[in-house]
Amino acid sequence: MALWAIDLDGVIWRGPDPVPGSPEAVEALLARGDRVVFCTNHAMSPDSKLAHLRAMGVPDCPVVTSGDAVVSACAGAASVLVLGDPTLVAHLRSSGLPATDVRDLPDGAPAGSVDAVVVGALEDWNRSRIGMAADAIRSGARFLATNDDATYPTTGPAGPRLLPGNGALVAAVATASGRLPEVTGKPHPPMAAVIVERHGPVDVVVGDKPETDGGLAVALGARFGLVLSGVTAAEDLPVRPEPWAVADDLAALVASPL
Repeated sequence: MALWAIDLDGVIWRGPDPVPGSPEAVEALLARGDRVVFCTNHAMSPDSKLAHLRAMGVPDCPVVTSGDAVVSACAGAASVLVLGDPTLVAHLRSSGLPATDVRDLPDGAPAGSVDAVVVGALEDWNRSRIGMAADAIRSGARFLATNDDATYPTTGPAGPRLLPGNGALVAAVATASGRLPEVTGKPHPPMAAVIVERHGPVDVVVGDKPETDGGLAVALGARFGLVLSGVTAAEDLPVRPEPWAVADDLAALVASPL
């Protein structure tokens, strides 16, 4: 019985649309006795991702997000300022952290005493709010990034496209504050530790980004299955780390022999 750690964006779905065959591929893994944990660098709450999975007909499996990893990194913080999705703020609060959404503060006002600034996935970027996060970091707060992914795969009127990922937002805060972040998501140790502590040793990591998903596989001592339904395209091959298997999508990968 193998444990599969499967990415979401670019693997299970691309923007609002499921990658064809992905729900059935997860069903096939579970039917043959394997276990699945979804792991994503998109720093929304695990519950919000689970709801999205259910809406697409994907069987219920545990979800680990980079928000879980940042919770561990923030342990003991007396105040956390968040530049991220509202569900990330809610997740930090439900985990016992005193989190404040920077957008709830008066625009341009000092954030006050802040132990840590967390920068996570955010749909709409606001120059002033980015500046407020940078102000807090310059004043001595720890700078934590849920991930530094450069791109985010989605779908637009003309078909598949890549939007700026959280790494671009993190870069803006880093440039404005003059500080580099501590990154907690894939492939960094905090994310790997959360997955193993909750679910045990991982046998296969599936994803669309060698630098994050492949790096996580290396960190976990697992096989790396690369799918070409997200960021990486066939013309980008070969990649490092070298995948155990390359497939057009999750359905094709699951059909590959272990």
